[in-house]
Amino acid sequence: MMGVHLNKFRLLAGSASALLLLAGCGERSAPVEDADVVGNMEPTQEAAPTPASMLQAMLRDHAQEVLRSSPEFATTLGVGEDIAGEGFNARLGSYGFASNEKARSQNEMFLQEIRGFERDQFTGQDAITYDALRYAYQTGARRNQFDFGGATPYGSASPYAVTQISGPHLGLPSLMLNRHKVETRQQAEDYISRLNEFGRVFDETIETVSGDAALGVTPPIFAIDGAINSIEGFTAASPAENVLATGFVQKLEGVDELSAEDRSALAARAVEAVETNVYPAYARLAAALENLKPQAGKDAGIWRLGDEGAAFYAHALQSYGAGSMTAEDVHQLGLSEVARITAEMDAILKAQGLSDGSVAGRFKAIGARDDMRYPNDDDGRAQLLSDLNDQVNEIMARAGDWFGTLPEQPVEVRRIPVYEQDSAPGGYYNAPSLDGTRPGIYWINLKNTADWPKHTLKTLTYHEAVPGHHFQRSLERAAGLPLIRNMLGYSEFSEGWALYSEQVAAEMGMYADDPLGNLGRLQSELFRAARLVVDTGLHHKQWTREQAIDYMLNNTGRSEASVTREIERYSVWPGQATSYKLGMLKMNELRNKAEEALGHDFDIREFHDEILLTGTMPLPVLERKINTWISEKQSG
Repeated sequence: MMGVHLNKFRLLAGSASALLLLAGCGERSAPVEDADVVGNMEPTQEAAPTPASMLQAMLRDHAQEVLRSSPEFATTLGVGEDIAGEGFNARLGSYGFASNEKARSQNEMFLQEIRGFERDQFTGQDAITYDALRYAYQTGARRNQFDFGGATPYGSASPYAVTQISGPHLGLPSLMLNRHKVETRQQAEDYISRLNEFGRVFDETIETVSGDAALGVTPPIFAIDGAINSIEGFTAASPAENVLATGFVQKLEGVDELSAEDRSALAARAVEAVETNVYPAYARLAAALENLKPQAGKDAGIWRLGDEGAAFYAHALQSYGAGSMTAEDVHQLGLSEVARITAEMDAILKAQGLSDGSVAGRFKAIGARDDMRYPNDDDGRAQLLSDLNDQVNEIMARAGDWFGTLPEQPVEVRRIPVYEQDSAPGGYYNAPSLDGTRPGIYWINLKNTADWPKHTLKTLTYHEAVPGHHFQRSLERAAGLPLIRNMLGYSEFSEGWALYSEQVAAEMGMYADDPLGNLGRLQSELFRAARLVVDTGLHHKQWTREQAIDYMLNNTGRSEASVTREIERYSVWPGQATSYKLGMLKMNELRNKAEEALGHDFDIREFHDEILLTGTMPLPVLERKINTWISEKQSG
C-alpha cells in the first residue's frame, strides 16, 4: 500500500487479525484443484521421509491450522474446503480474549516445532523457507510478550485492536464486497450467513478493546474519532441502501441458477441481516469507542505507554527492517536522506526555471497548475484511470530487458470504493488469488483528484502495479511455495521492493523525456525518507501529531489533508512507515555488492529474479540468500 499500500485486513482484531497479518493483500475464495497452486498442500507420493519432506509436512499442518481458525483469511487466499474446512465461507473467525490466547499458544507451538530441525539439513528453497518461518515465529513470540492489540503470531502490527484504519468495521465489508465470491446459490447463502455473524464478531472485538483499555492501552483520541466517523458514515444509509446489501444484489446478477424470485428473496434476507445484525453491531462498537475517549488523550506516539511503549517500538522497528539500528539511528538516517533527495529535486526545479521558494512549495505549485490536474468529476476520474492503464502497458513493453521472469496474470486498475475512501491510503494493491481466478488489482483513492497531479501518477503506478507490487506478489504466487509462505507478509520486503521499483523505472528510461515526472518520483522517495523522520519523531522523540504534520507539509509538498491521514496512520501503526525506505536501501546495498563482486558477470535480470522468484522474506534472510548467490556465481 497487503497493501497494504495498507491492507486493512492485516489488522483485524483477535485471532483473525493475527492470521490476516500474514496476507499481502485480499483475494477471493474458490476451490483449488491443483494442489501446487496453493503451495503443495498435498504430498505428491508416499516416500521415505527426509528432513525436507518432514519440514513440508509440518508447514502444511501449520497452514491448515491457521486457515481453519480464520475463515476470512482462507477466503482471502482463495483456497478450498479441503484446506480450510467444510463450510468455511459461511463463517467468520473469533476476535475475543480466548482467540487471542489461542493464537499466542499456536505461535509458541509452531516455534518449538521448527526448532526441532537443524538448518544445515536444508538447501535451496527449503533453506529459505526454514529461515523465513523460523524468523517469523521468533518475531511473533517477541510481539506476543505485549498483552494488547490482539495476538499477532507473525509480526508487529498495531498496538490497538480498532482504529481509523483497522478493525472489523473496515475489514469485514472489504471481505464481503471484494473477496467473497457469489457465483452459486450456496455462496449466496454463505454471504448472508456471514452477515449474521457480524454481531458476534463485533461483541468479541469490544471484549478485546475493553480488555486493552483496562491495561491502559487506548488509541489516541483522533484515531477513536476516525473510527467512529467511519462507523457513522457506513451506517448512514438505510439498510437496503448499504453497500453490503446493494453489493450483494450486484453479485446475485451473475448467478445463472437463480430465478428473479430467488434473487429477490435472497436480497431481502441480506437487507434484514444488515438491519437486525450488522447495524446494531456497528452501533455497539461505536458506543464502546465513545466510552474510551475519557482515557484516550491526544498524544500520538506509543511512548505514551511508558517503558512498554518504548519496548514495543524497538521491536516494531526491528521487525520492519531496522536491524540493529536504534530509533535515533533511523531518525538521523531519515534526515540525511531528506537532505540528499531535496537537493536533487532542487536541481530539477531550477532547470525548469523554478528557483523561488522552498522545494516543497515549488513542487506543490506545479501540482496546483490547471494543466496538471484532472477534473474532480466522473469524467476526470475516468480519464485518470485510463492514463494509469496506459502507463501499465508502456512499462510492460520494456520490462523484458530488466526482468528475467514476467508475471502471467494481468493487473487491473480500480477506484477505491467510496465507502472506504475517507480512511483509505492513496493507493494500494491486492495480489491475484492463489487459484488464479482474480487478477492483481491496483486501487487508487479518487475522493479528490487534486490529490493526484499528473506528474505524480507514473510513480504510483510503478510502485503499486508494475514492476512494483504486482511483479513481486504475482511471481511469488506462481512460485509453488509452501502455502504458509504465501500467507506471510514482510512489509520491509514488499514495500522496499515497490520503492526500489520506482528507481528501476527511472533506470528503464520511463522518465527520460519527462523531468516533471522524475520530479514526482523523487518526491515519492522523499516522502518515504520523511517517514523515517516522522515515525521516529512520533514514537521516539515524543513529537505531537501537529509537529509531525508540519514537518511533512514543510518538506514533502503533499496536501494537508493527505499528510494528516498519513500521520494519523503512523500514529496507530508504529514502525511500519519506515519499512519502505529501509527495504529499498537494503536492496540497493545488495545490488551494489553483487555488481562489485561479479563485474561483467552481473545481470540485472538475474538479480531481480533472485529477489522475486523465491517469495517475500525478512531482510536478513534475503541478505543471506543474495550472499549465497554471489558466492555460487563466483565459484563457477
